[in-house]
Amino acid sequence: MMRITTNMIRRNYQNNLNSTLSGLEQARRQAETGRRFSKSYEDPSAAAKATILENRYARNGDYRNAVEDTMKWQDTQEDVLMQLGKIAKEVNKNYGVEAFSGTNASVRDTYAATFREMQKSMVYALNTKYGDTFAMAGSDGQNAPFELKEDGTVTYRGLDVNDPANTDALKALAREHSYIDLGFGLTFDGGGEIVSSSAFDAAFPGIKAVGFGQSDDGTSNNIIVLMGQMADVLEADNFDEAAYKKLWTQFDKGAGDLQNCLTEIGTKTSLLSSTKDRLENEKLNITTQFDSTVNINEAEALMNFSYAQYVYNVALKIGTSLLSNSLLDFMK
Repeated sequence: MMRITTNMIRRNYQNNLNSTLSGLEQARRQAETGRRFSKSYEDPSAAAKATILENRYARNGDYRNAVEDTMKWQDTQEDVLMQLGKIAKEVNKNYGVEAFSGTNASVRDTYAATFREMQKSMVYALNTKYGDTFAMAGSDGQNAPFELKEDGTVTYRGLDVNDPANTDALKALAREHSYIDLGFGLTFDGGGEIVSSSAFDAAFPGIKAVGFGQSDDGTSNNIIVLMGQMADVLEADNFDEAAYKKLWTQFDKGAGDLQNCLTEIGTKTSLLSSTKDRLENEKLNITTQFDSTVNINEAEALMNFSYAQYVYNVALKIGTSLLSNSLLDFMK
């Protein structure tokens, strides 16, 4: 039979008492801090999960900030298109061929001057900045994209929008992209290019909205140029109704294309709104998971502390009764 000595009992008791005291200290920290653990070694599994959740939360925050910035950027683009649409609508409504029937040269000159001002207003709108960047300039946001020259020539990034020789170059500029990672699972194709469905395209080149090149009959496709040409017809000594009607009809077509651009950017705005909602829901889910992993309910923490304190006090009482007798007492 194994001999049980007083020292053995004392050591065993002290080990158990230290363990109980450690539990009491942990329960006290939980009650004070509201956290299940203070050091990762106290709960390695929960600590690892918390690290993952913290990284997800930080990434979610980056995406939410990017979405908010992109929404402001796109609001600027949408405002520009709405200004252009308002001007186009006014021309279609008030400046058809019928408006000039029987008018004299003085009246037509007044209308022509109005067209010239509308041209300038369109160019001013298209050169709008968001912060330090031109919102409708495609990939070259540091330089004003549009220019209306004294002779009526309109250029986009230095290219005459009415010159057929520039059609291919302008077509490429109208298709420029500026992708932003908003949490769609950014991926690249075999050539190192971003897969369009994996990121948000924040670019909207202004030339796409106002048109470029010429139609088959040589009429300009650019609504700013068309306004200048309509003004030229109005300023002529003899009003050429057929020429004006041809230009106005082409302008009406361009105004329809502009409206399609507004619809397109509206669709992109809806995508941003739904993305923002998704990220907010994801934020809430991550926060809930982190809270359940790291934090402890206040009532639960206080109950655990009270129980740990009770266990410690009982252990002290047991120790008092267990170790109170000395070896001499047993030898009596």
